[in-house]
Amino acid sequence: MNTVNALNIYLGNKRKYLLITLNIVLVIFISLEIMVWNEVNGLVSAEERVKLLEKFCKENPSYVGSCNRGGNLQKYD
Repeated sequence: MNTVNALNIYLGNKRKYLLITLNIVLVIFISLEIMVWNEVNGLVSAEERVKLLEKFCKENPSYVGSCNRGGNLQKYD
């Protein structure tokens, strides 16, 4: 408990700078996470997704998970 109190006293006047630094580090970390997620996930646009789904439905006519019975796509927006 003494070390926590000593740290609290030491950081008394420096809390504002510590908070700013931690916020900047957090923004950098989130930006890097988004960059990694986009690289791993391979995000596609809505048009690309529809084209891929159309291709999949044509190649797999027995699959009814994302295709209608009439062969049309169920478009999710």
